[in-house]
Amino acid sequence: MTTRSITATNLARNFSDLLNQVRYQHVTLEVMRGNELIAYVSPAPLAAGYPIAQLDRLLAGLPRLSAGESQQFLDDIHQGVIDQPVERDAWPS
Repeated sequence: MTTRSITATNLARNFSDLLNQVRYQHVTLEVMRGNELIAYVSPAPLAAGYPIAQLDRLLAGLPRLSAGESQQFLDDIHQGVIDQPVERDAWPS
């Protein structure tokens, strides 16, 4: 990642272009006012996790359950629902 020093005036005048450099070229900008460093503009960290838009592709690539495994999975879900405690209403009417 590259770091560039720029003036606050330059940042204000070329904001869109400089943001594009930060985003696409992974440049960090040190913003100076006179001889004083006042800010950094740097790329945002990458989001953690798996992109939801690719979830179908991920699931399609997983191995299929057999009929018996599918039934056992469904039974496990039903049992989990039954085993959940019923919560009392914290705000009775």
